[in-house]
Amino acid sequence: MTDEPLIYTIRGNLPVSSLAYATRWEDAPTYLKLSETYRLGDELVRESVHIYMKQGMSIDVQTEKL
Repeated sequence: MTDEPLIYTIRGNLPVSSLAYATRWEDAPTYLKLSETYRLGDELVRESVHIYMKQGMSIDVQTEKL
């Protein structure tokens, strides 16, 4: 048994060391986005996207009489 970390992909659990890892940042006026990709050769086997909203969303609440 090996202690090498594994990551779940579309090809099942693979050793992290066998994959190419890359990040991409996008800084837009209303959000900040981080995309993480893992590739096995030329094949994309896992992608994660994290989005941070720079400003909270407004909620309009309406009340009605029953």
